[in-house]
Amino acid sequence: MRKIPIQDLAAGTKFNRSVYLDKDTVLVSSGQPITQQDLDRLKQFGISFVLTDGELVTEKEAGKPNTETSSYLDTNLPLSHDNETSSRGKYILDKANGSKVEFTSLFKDCFELVQKTYRSASEGKYTEIREFREIAERITDHVKSNPQLPILLLAHSHSGYYLYSHICYATFFAILLGTYLEFSRPKLIDLAIASIFADMGMVTVPEEVSEKKSALTELDLKTIKRHPVVGYQILTQRLKLKNSLAIVSLQHHEAVDGTGYPQRITSNEMEELTKVFMIADQFSAMIAARPYRPAFLPYDAMKLMISVNVNRFDLKMVRLFLNKLGMFPIGSGVLLSDNRTGIVIDSNKDKPLRPVIRITKDNEGKRLKLLEFVDLMIDLNTYIQKAIPFSQIY
Repeated sequence: MRKIPIQDLAAGTKFNRSVYLDKDTVLVSSGQPITQQDLDRLKQFGISFVLTDGELVTEKEAGKPNTETSSYLDTNLPLSHDNETSSRGKYILDKANGSKVEFTSLFKDCFELVQKTYRSASEGKYTEIREFREIAERITDHVKSNPQLPILLLAHSHSGYYLYSHICYATFFAILLGTYLEFSRPKLIDLAIASIFADMGMVTVPEEVSEKKSALTELDLKTIKRHPVVGYQILTQRLKLKNSLAIVSLQHHEAVDGTGYPQRITSNEMEELTKVFMIADQFSAMIAARPYRPAFLPYDAMKLMISVNVNRFDLKMVRLFLNKLGMFPIGSGVLLSDNRTGIVIDSNKDKPLRPVIRITKDNEGKRLKLLEFVDLMIDLNTYIQKAIPFSQIY
């Protein structure tokens, strides 16, 4: 891909291939215009160029149909209906689109810091904690000011090493849950720091064990189950992280019913930050592919968390997580009862099965050329038939 300097772009510029912030992160899909808001955000975060394999689309070519997947955040299309549901839906997507550049830049910074720190720790070298306070503050403030973040989180794709990506996703989801619990800003920052360091012990697990595609042996399991204790020791003895934050590393594989490890403690012995991170950690882990299994759909991950695995978590917290994100979590793909396809963009309080959806394909599978939304709390004759992979939304 070639570099395109930001100063060479103008609002409305289009390319016939997707435009990327880096090799993994799409800024806009092919044929979609770069907005002035995109350009302002790029400059704000010091991004001096973007990447693309495409060519500039001229005004004449712009009228041709786009054969590549259109952006799920495209709000330049006309509204199919002028009503409250459409206004609500467009507002949500506009807000998500406005925070896209900041989010992708922040996720990348988080990943790079985690990668540097965890790699250094694996070599017996350790990083100053103050570097993490800055990223923790940025994540906290971004999550608090962008309630549409789940749309971006589930759509975001990062090809870096699983452990580092997972820690970043789990941290964002933990701060989301912390905001739902109305934690104070200092408490959220502590939660972010604790979350970023929670899997530090995994740096001592050999890659042939952590990345194993076949069933783990008893010795493999013992090796993995040591990582919470090892991580706690690294954090308290080497990094000098205060115990109230390092304890999350020690406890994050425990369960409220006492069936977890390494200490088999129960709910009343667990720290509140641990209970929050455990939910974010489990959800993030399930929706990511691993060498030994494909990724779970967000719906399937949520279903397992509130059924088979429910005894692992604080019931109040996991119910709140479900109520806010929905049974079909915000940002996930769905097929409706009338065979239309869409993406969940908002939840309805206490009705996890009846969210707000942006329709992307009609009942014949044709991509819509209008912005169309359905609120299943209003359209009671329509329901979600099943969850679908994000790749099938367009």
